[in-house]
Amino acid sequence: MATLSAFFLRCLDVIYLLYGLALFTMGVVVWLEASRPTSLPLARPLQFLALFGVLHGFHEWGEWFIPIHQASHPIPLLADLTLLALAFFLLAEFGLRLLSLDGWPSAREARLTLGLIFLVGEGMVAARWGGEPNNWVPAADAWARYSLAIPAALLAAVGLCRQSRCLSRTARGPAADLRWAGLALALYAVPGQVFVAAGPLPPSNWLNDIFFLRTFGIPIQLWRAVMAGLVALFTVRALRLFEEERARQMEELTRARLEAQQRLSEEAAQQEALRQEFTRRLVWAQEEERRYIARELHDEIGQACTALRWELAALEQTLPEEPPHREIRARIQHLHEITDRAMENLYRMVNRLRPAALDRLGLIPALITYADECSARYPFVVEVEIQGPRRRFPERVETVLYRVAQEAITNVARHARATRVRLTLAAQNHQVCLTVADNGVGIDPETVQQTDDFWKGGRGLTGIRERVQLMGGRAEICSTPGAGTVLTVCLPLEEESDEHPSSAGG
Repeated sequence: MATLSAFFLRCLDVIYLLYGLALFTMGVVVWLEASRPTSLPLARPLQFLALFGVLHGFHEWGEWFIPIHQASHPIPLLADLTLLALAFFLLAEFGLRLLSLDGWPSAREARLTLGLIFLVGEGMVAARWGGEPNNWVPAADAWARYSLAIPAALLAAVGLCRQSRCLSRTARGPAADLRWAGLALALYAVPGQVFVAAGPLPPSNWLNDIFFLRTFGIPIQLWRAVMAGLVALFTVRALRLFEEERARQMEELTRARLEAQQRLSEEAAQQEALRQEFTRRLVWAQEEERRYIARELHDEIGQACTALRWELAALEQTLPEEPPHREIRARIQHLHEITDRAMENLYRMVNRLRPAALDRLGLIPALITYADECSARYPFVVEVEIQGPRRRFPERVETVLYRVAQEAITNVARHARATRVRLTLAAQNHQVCLTVADNGVGIDPETVQQTDDFWKGGRGLTGIRERVQLMGGRAEICSTPGAGTVLTVCLPLEEESDEHPSSAGG
């Protein structure tokens, strides 16, 4: 045992180095972790433990560099004592704040009692041995450890154990680490702070570091260093609690963000559904209004123009052939021409609003009629190709496809500079597709690839896309500069509607 004791005494400087390093490292790590934003109430008390570790680490390094107990100058002695006392005051504050978290009401009284006992005792030591530095230094150090170090370490140990009990249900790993750290602090207090440097203050005159070394074969500084290392180890391990708490917060924030995004998505979907329903009703209300206006124009104004023409014809027949009435006949003939042009314009207007062929005969005859009209009106030929048997489709499908053909041919007339346009109608399985292909100047492929911007960029395509989407269909454009443009629209077909039974048309 003597050999072992001699070995540890030779390594005492290394023990002081490791002792101070363990406390300093614990202080820095705990401070960095506890100073980060957190909702855990344990964070505030841990800042006092961090300050204790840093200050006590500096104290131990000071005793390593400067043999304080052998110094004769009063300033190093007072600095050493002040640093030691301040460090253990911080440790006591750490323990008291932990106990306050657990509802202990006497923290204020305990704080005042500790301070009073320490100051009164140090005053008595100074009065008794103040003129003898060799006796005052160990006596003051011993009283600081008796009155501050032991109570502070025990308070901190009890506080850590009570906090571990509170956390045992939610964080078992950190709770166990806090419990082990509390046990190490208790052993750091007893016997670590009981066996002090030999001095005149009882019981340090016999229960001291020399007695510990002779009895156990190791210096008390080694015991303190080991306990301090265990406190540092388990305290740093317990800081997982903050990481787990941040992980829970991140999980809660992520869950809240996902729920918010889901709510926003649902609200956006509801708004989009409402918008589509509004647009659908608006579109079909427009169609019904067009149908009504077309019928009124045809029935009222059309009949009035027809009656006017017959009346003019009857008036012309009542006039004699004599030369004096030739001027009147010429005026009547001019009124005939005006009436015919008005009826022709009225017929064209009615067809644009709602072609009668679309309601009476169906989509295919209406497309053929419209193609003939466009061929006569525009500088290009419009051809119609029907693939598969001729049949009727649901009213809304026919209306949408007819409006698509109207808008597409209008676009060709305005922009394409084409000489030929082909309309192809094909019913396949449960969908019907209309293709409008021209041999005009085409469109830049990069413009076509930017789908959303292209559809929103005018050319009447927005109306086409909205009508098709309202029917649950799709619209595609393929174009090459100089080689024309192909617009394809496909609409789903539901079960055969009673309003439009299958029949041959055209």
